[in-house]
Amino acid sequence: MRQRASFGARFTDIQDHRGGIPTCLGLASGQMIYINANGFKPGMILGAPLRHPGVPTHTLLRAGYRLETRSIARLHRLEVEAAWIRKPGFECLDGKIGDAIPQNRVELYNCVKQSFEGISNKTAGSFDLEEYRNVINNMLLALIANKDNAVWADRLMSASCELFSHCANVAYLSLVIGMRLQTYIAQERKFVKRSDARDLTNLGIGAMLHDLGKLGLDSQWRDTHAIGPESDSDEYRSHAERGYRAVQGQIESTAAQVLLHHHQRFDGQGFPQPENNSGSRTVKLPGGHNIHIFSRIVAVANTVDALTAAAKRDGLPLVSALSSLRSYQFEGTFDPKVLGVALRVIPPFPLGSVVKLSSGQEAVVVDLNDAAPCFPKVWTLTDSARQEDEIEEIDLSQSGGPCIVQAGDSPVDPDCFYDLACQPVTAGN
Repeated sequence: MRQRASFGARFTDIQDHRGGIPTCLGLASGQMIYINANGFKPGMILGAPLRHPGVPTHTLLRAGYRLETRSIARLHRLEVEAAWIRKPGFECLDGKIGDAIPQNRVELYNCVKQSFEGISNKTAGSFDLEEYRNVINNMLLALIANKDNAVWADRLMSASCELFSHCANVAYLSLVIGMRLQTYIAQERKFVKRSDARDLTNLGIGAMLHDLGKLGLDSQWRDTHAIGPESDSDEYRSHAERGYRAVQGQIESTAAQVLLHHHQRFDGQGFPQPENNSGSRTVKLPGGHNIHIFSRIVAVANTVDALTAAAKRDGLPLVSALSSLRSYQFEGTFDPKVLGVALRVIPPFPLGSVVKLSSGQEAVVVDLNDAAPCFPKVWTLTDSARQEDEIEEIDLSQSGGPCIVQAGDSPVDPDCFYDLACQPVTAGN
């Protein structure tokens, strides 16, 4: 079913001649869409700060900056991939895209990087638990405010800082997933007081440090994740035990277990495998619900981030990475409950992102579909809409309508689409 929505809001740009930064009147901060760099045009106004792709703590341009031909050329040279651009009429995104989350991911990155460097250099006080807890608590507050509309943005960090970036992203994803699994987490932690069982702080700490054991390994293993044949190497597999030994006794056991078991499979395979010191007696493989729930969550988040990085390198859309989680390759790998929630809270087409439809129209994703994540609601971006503030809404889940054929610059294969309607999950489960 298609509807017409009319928006009469207008805005005025006033140039600040002192700094070249425009002030925008009558335009809410949430009125923005996510545009790939190839779509940058002079006159577009940044809706959020634009960070340096190689130095994520450095802001290239502030929110409110009006793009010019020269600045666009520089952004291309720096290989900036996309940016939030202000767009009048998209008030529906207000409150759905939290400004706090991107900044908190930078804090996560810094927390991981400083701690890893301290451990690598064997300096005293490598583990600042109070700092970890503050960062995790801030992230949780941001996620609580946006838990029903968690936005999966492009990877925050560059390949040059892959290990730190990966750990920060996995921590972020683990908390996003954990927010929707709090009831299940409490059920799985049946020997812990219920109020404590829902505390996700140690999930975040374990996720941030999960690949700590890669420090000290040859550099080729630092950017390697368990989705390729190279992960069968004994040296690579040693990182789980190495990391666990490094933190044992310094952080709480539920966090430390994440470092040891984030590569354990739900079907009992994976690594590390227990040593058989009992003669001929068979040693039971860890698997299923014997793996701590935090480790099961990080196992999914870890693979999602690795698949996303691989898809990005290959020029594939996010939906292809998420879809592969349901492929034969990963059969038996994950807790089905955790996987099902992950596929709901990590949208294959994020809010605010620009897509192309099979009808030939460009559109912006404005609402997510919990049961069918590949079929969100979109608003079209036609020339008439830009001129008349008139936008067409299309619910892509309705039969007979168009589907998404391109996300950003990446073609989308409809065979990647997945439907979760047969696996209902309610908030908090």
